[in-house]
Amino acid sequence: MPDRPSRSRRDAGGSAAAAGLAALACAAVLAVLLPGAAAADEHTEWRVDGPVRFEVAEGGRLEVDRDRRYLDTLELRPGGGGGTLLINELGMDDYVAGIAEMPASWPMEALKAQAVAARTYGWYVLRTSRYPGYDICPTVACQVFRGAEVVLGSEHGDRWREAVDATAGEVLVDPDGAPVLARYYSTSGGRTYANEEVFPSTGAHDHLVSIEDPYDAVSPLHRWTVRFTREEFDTLAARGQRLSTVVPVTDAERVGEVDDPRATIRVTGADGTSVEIRAGEFRDFVSRVAPDSFPDRFPPLREDGLRPLPSTVPTARYDVEVTEDEVILHGQGWGHGVGMGQYGAKGRAEDGASYLDILAAYYNGLTPTVADDLPDRIRVGISAPAELTVGADASVQVTAGDEMIEEAALGAWTVARDGESWRLVAPDGHGQPLAVSATTVTEGLAQLTDAVTVEAEVNKPVHLALAVTDPGGATVLTRDLGVVEAGRHTVVWRLNDAEGSLVDPGRYRIGLIGEDHAGDEDGTPVEVTVPEREEPSATEDAESADRSASGSAGRDVVRVVAVAVGLLALAAAGLLVIRRLR
Repeated sequence: MPDRPSRSRRDAGGSAAAAGLAALACAAVLAVLLPGAAAADEHTEWRVDGPVRFEVAEGGRLEVDRDRRYLDTLELRPGGGGGTLLINELGMDDYVAGIAEMPASWPMEALKAQAVAARTYGWYVLRTSRYPGYDICPTVACQVFRGAEVVLGSEHGDRWREAVDATAGEVLVDPDGAPVLARYYSTSGGRTYANEEVFPSTGAHDHLVSIEDPYDAVSPLHRWTVRFTREEFDTLAARGQRLSTVVPVTDAERVGEVDDPRATIRVTGADGTSVEIRAGEFRDFVSRVAPDSFPDRFPPLREDGLRPLPSTVPTARYDVEVTEDEVILHGQGWGHGVGMGQYGAKGRAEDGASYLDILAAYYNGLTPTVADDLPDRIRVGISAPAELTVGADASVQVTAGDEMIEEAALGAWTVARDGESWRLVAPDGHGQPLAVSATTVTEGLAQLTDAVTVEAEVNKPVHLALAVTDPGGATVLTRDLGVVEAGRHTVVWRLNDAEGSLVDPGRYRIGLIGEDHAGDEDGTPVEVTVPEREEPSATEDAESADRSASGSAGRDVVRVVAVAVGLLALAAAGLLVIRRLR
């Protein structure tokens, strides 16, 4: 957007708007004389082969269905079940900034450790080439990715971005320079697992060994308890294919140590029949059926009482106690327990450990390095519906396969899957000549002392700016308002210049100026007068000082009287006590 508030054609009284209306009239005539010609010229809908790509201008953010924001590039491909595979392609560190795996309010050194672990894990999965057309998934099956929303939509999101930038490019690698499998999770319960204990299919890893983890005690999930009445436990057991054979249940016990992932739960019925089930399988079964059977009871609250447990039985690390009235699970931790415990990292950081110390503790001495072959970009595959909208707060290049649709599109575009191809629909007004109504004052003109509200209407998506010039025609302020949709838009000018200082009294021209995707501009400023600001006279200052002094003196008298009254009351009370004692 240029610094100047308007072009001469706008200063001449909005001739551009008139030209736009004339063009619309001509289009209407052509539509009558040549049926279909106007629709063809508007270029508002396309049927194209994919993939369809939206690449936002530098510094901009893409928006999907007006509620999810992403950086860089979105690519649409056919997805499973008739839906859409939405691929966010972006730089590696921008990807890490979109990871939502640790609260951004936590200590900075813990956040840095998380950033390095997430970057390493992303690179590790990318190298496996397990996903067709993209590199990594956005769920807990990989690591949770929520795009630009992680930084923009969080109170402390800027701290997470700071941690990512402070460790830019840093990863954990093996002796051959390849990324290690940087597993992490929430809470260890006091001891981490070796990789082969939990993931035997991937075997032992030198950097994923079992360690004692006392710093994990800061977690509200370090220890947890789940209580079932005997009736509730029987109801749950009755829903299991094997467990139903031992209802009513008379006893239940763990066979194996709490830290042994291969341990089982033995459940015994009234007739003496018993069933053994893996502790992990029992956890999954109860966590699935308990909220369904007793939604008001499960999952229960954490030990701190602030919120529910993440699931009814968070891990397979629990012992079982059976009383006359209850079946009680005494458990510890949350997550698979291999690699870095996030709460343990928090506890270590609060104790003064650096992110290098934290990573070395959980990954058997490894410390990060900047790898030359770390990929610059990564592609995240996200499931989406068959139809969605894609917009941005800046201009967007839209392509379909090898075809350029728009070099600098504005507004929210609708994209609908049509078999293996796509239907692209441009925003309302996209194919029309630009028309921006004259700027009008809606509030503040009668007493222009601290602000003035102006508005204008645009007929299509535009890049909108507020432009103010002084009596000499020099630019006082140009405020970029971003991309807006068709409609009426209202803006407040608080009589400030580009540096934020109040402007001098005088006449000013203030206008809302729109620029469309083709680079055309329109908008007619309105003239306002900023009056002289009245300064208080010396007499008023003196009177004000007198009033202040008088008020202060009056308040002092009131305080003295109040103290005196209080003392008299105390004396009277003392006399009353003396009389009563006599």
